[in-house]
Amino acid sequence: MASVLATHIPSKPQRCDIQQLSVVPAAVRGMNPPNHHYHFFMTRAPSNYQIGQDAPFKISRSKLEDFVRCPRCFVLDRRAWVKPPSGPSFTLNSAVDGLLKKEFNQHREAQSVHPAVAQLGYNFVPYRDDRIDDWQNSRKGVTYLDSDTNLILYGAIDDLWVDPETGTLHVVDYKTTSKDSPVTALSDAEYHDAYRRQLEVYSFLLSNNGLEIAPKAYWFYATARKNAEGFNMALQFDPTLIEHSCNTGWIGPALAAMKAALEAPELPTAPATCQICAYVTSRGLAERTS
Repeated sequence: MASVLATHIPSKPQRCDIQQLSVVPAAVRGMNPPNHHYHFFMTRAPSNYQIGQDAPFKISRSKLEDFVRCPRCFVLDRRAWVKPPSGPSFTLNSAVDGLLKKEFNQHREAQSVHPAVAQLGYNFVPYRDDRIDDWQNSRKGVTYLDSDTNLILYGAIDDLWVDPETGTLHVVDYKTTSKDSPVTALSDAEYHDAYRRQLEVYSFLLSNNGLEIAPKAYWFYATARKNAEGFNMALQFDPTLIEHSCNTGWIGPALAAMKAALEAPELPTAPATCQICAYVTSRGLAERTS
């Protein structure tokens, strides 16, 4: 099915008549009056995966996370360019993330400890390297070519800190939230497991770029105070450092499984935990019986 979908995806985003769009199942097309239009914005990228291709194929850290969550949605996205619905952008979190990078880059230049880090009892200094701008750039990031799969895994880190006493390097990811009290530990929630995998991928990438990365990584959490007396055009944050012992052993097997899924003519089975696949299945059943 995926190869059929790929042949019908338009080369440019366009306004499509659902009655004429062959990528949409006939049962769905038949639901609408002939003159009704849906807005499908589907772009066939030059980088979508082709079964049997020889060229290396780039996979971002977030796409690896997509594969872990649902191989079926991932293959439809990367091979047929059928992208799942995206959620809203967390613009406030992104703003804090960008400002933190500016502050820590100033301390990287000065090779000094950020006051918030010192306040927490640590002496970590932002690691200075000529490649740091690329590593923090989401369009470049840290890259690694896996020779077994011919997949290029890449991801943009938030930061890399060094312990000046030992020379140990630690991966750091910034997180922003708002709660009644500062975040001091992560739960067993699925999105927190995704945070753990995120740190592990960054550690894996940097280690495969010749750096000796400590297994212990950190989240630098900035928790906005919900119980502040007022807003006054400013949010007050409490910083915390939460450590995580990285296990990168799952990444190689995940890349191998990803390659096998991309090469298989049939789509992977939808996991029971995928809400998108469950919705598509339930909606399809409802449409056929309505």
